[in-house]
Amino acid sequence: MTQSDTSGYQAGLSVAEVQNLAADQTITKLSSNENPFGPSPAAITAARDALEGANIYPERTDAALCQKLSEFHGQGMQPEQFFSANSGVEVLSLIEEALTEPGQRAIICPPCFGAYTGSLLKKGVVVDKVDLIGTGFDVHVDGILNAITPDTRLVYLCNPNNPTGTYFGADVLDAVLDGLPDHVTLIYDEVYFQFATEFDLPDALRHVRDGRNIVIVHSFSKAYGLAGMRVGYGIAPERIAAQIRKRKRSFHLNSMGMAAAIAALDDTAHLDRTVTNNTAERARLSEALNDMGFEVARSQANFVMFRCPEGKDAKTLTNELVTHGVMVRPAFDLPNHIRATVGLPDENTRLLNALKSLQDKANP
Repeated sequence: MTQSDTSGYQAGLSVAEVQNLAADQTITKLSSNENPFGPSPAAITAARDALEGANIYPERTDAALCQKLSEFHGQGMQPEQFFSANSGVEVLSLIEEALTEPGQRAIICPPCFGAYTGSLLKKGVVVDKVDLIGTGFDVHVDGILNAITPDTRLVYLCNPNNPTGTYFGADVLDAVLDGLPDHVTLIYDEVYFQFATEFDLPDALRHVRDGRNIVIVHSFSKAYGLAGMRVGYGIAPERIAAQIRKRKRSFHLNSMGMAAAIAALDDTAHLDRTVTNNTAERARLSEALNDMGFEVARSQANFVMFRCPEGKDAKTLTNELVTHGVMVRPAFDLPNHIRATVGLPDENTRLLNALKSLQDKANP
């Protein structure tokens, strides 16, 4: 267990920020896990309709969205168990504001989403690390439980995990929750859950209904293609959700974002198309990378992570790929690994061709 450094999370670059490196080439962006199909048509229509009333303040609360989310998830979930925020990152921030005080501690499990550390440190929370273990990046359950102190308030787990794409089952989630003392809450980051088509993720909603110390984090940015709308939400037992909801400001979501999110939940055709493409292309991309000699992590997300060739680091390879018109991203906490979004077939082929070209150049 070690305390984190003070390096902050840096968001992914935009196409405009790297265009000069790619000269006149069209850039294929596979660096931010965005939906290659864009938003659902239903969400676009709803947002446009809401825009006509943009001169009117939005609803003061997110009651309509929370009602819709409770109906969408079903299983006896109630609107009072949901809360929304201006992105999944703000969901995390609200949780931290509600459940921690400066000087208290939180546990993260690198390699993991880089925003965890920066958000916690801004609130004066001490960050302890319990690394994922082995080549499969498995959760070190005993390590987490042994790292808990009287000052620990939060434990973060991401499933499927960002940046590795790896995943765990109900046995791991149950073991962590069963071992947590009453003063610790588990932040269960599940923003990529729709893409886990080849593995049954834990039923985390069951733990919410049972009143366990857990907050589930979801987002409309990935599967629903609404990254630009900045809408995320959390799911927690009512007593925890009520604490978090107190930290929200009035009018925290704009009218267009709320309307788009509600409409997106009903557009099953768009979600099915997104997930179907991702499942097929993730397998094709992983197999092709393996055939090229790359070490690829087993992914159930909308991205794959692979190790750079011997003697090359992630930053160098990322820059080289940009010169071929392809944007990927160095993996959080892993200087020799690349995270690449699963795009449309031609986009993934372009990534593979660029990597092959670099290999040929290195091995003439």
